[in-house]
Amino acid sequence: MTRRARQEDIARELGLSINTVSLALKNSKRINEETRQKVHQVAKALNYIPNTIARSLVEKKTNIIGFIVPNIMNPVQIETAQTIERKLIKKGYNMMLMTTDSDKNYESYALDILVSRQVDGIFLFPTNKQNQDKIKTVRDVNIPIVLLSGGSYEPASDSVYMNQFKGAYIAASHLAQLGHRRIGFIHGGSGNMEKFMGYQQALKDHGLEFDPKLVVTVDSYSYEQGYLSADALLPAHNVTALLASSDYLALGALRWCRERGMRVPEDMAIVGFDNLEAARYAEIPLTSVAFKVEQLTTSAMDLMFELLAEQDKLSSRKPERIVIEPSLEIRNTCGAR
Repeated sequence: MTRRARQEDIARELGLSINTVSLALKNSKRINEETRQKVHQVAKALNYIPNTIARSLVEKKTNIIGFIVPNIMNPVQIETAQTIERKLIKKGYNMMLMTTDSDKNYESYALDILVSRQVDGIFLFPTNKQNQDKIKTVRDVNIPIVLLSGGSYEPASDSVYMNQFKGAYIAASHLAQLGHRRIGFIHGGSGNMEKFMGYQQALKDHGLEFDPKLVVTVDSYSYEQGYLSADALLPAHNVTALLASSDYLALGALRWCRERGMRVPEDMAIVGFDNLEAARYAEIPLTSVAFKVEQLTTSAMDLMFELLAEQDKLSSRKPERIVIEPSLEIRNTCGAR
């Protein structure tokens, strides 16, 4: 088996010292441009790959940031992870992704794994509030953790998140202002309580009584779950408008309406959540609450590198909260009844 090339091989090929090769590979100004180019050319020819483990032992950093998501199928979480990964690479970092399947015990295990791998920091979509003590213990040993969701509770670490309560509030308020009195809600369960509370508050502020029969709770964000929710909710309860806690759920409900000859928005107004590409290019473009991935990821990256720069002081620093305000992208599915 052919072994991987080492710096010694490059040095032998060029008749240079290992120290000179090492500095040239780091593009040190102490090595002249001609020598740096020769070193890089031979490194490429030998298919040299840097030993990042050895480098991390010397520099006491791994240049790896952990990222924990509850659901690998959640389009917003994956788009956020991919966007942050691209931003990290530009800064010379790599990302280690772990998923928890919304299991608080596995989330705790994932944090242990990342800490044991000596990652420099961690981005986390928390499953719920139950691991706050665990998160605090990680932060207290000066490993930055940036949470990417939050709500009314005080998080144990620094956080950047969309105001899900306000997103649902402005969506339900928009439907109420259009004159709808029976507004259904497809609820994403325990992970979507902020949206549910925003929906309820909007009803109250517009003089509408909350009716639990107008709420369907699902266990996944899929077209099928949206379709089945519409089938369970719409025929029997005189609903004229529907707010779904994801665009996939809303588009599944839209399909149900179209199959039964129900006009959207004339007979049924529908609003989704996340403003995915599928919403923009649906058969009837979907009104949706925008999850501002670019703004969220930029703020989260800025905060992470601020924390990395002050890593030795984390345990004495009060966690920072940055809230991204949502907006409602109004399209064709929520016009007047």
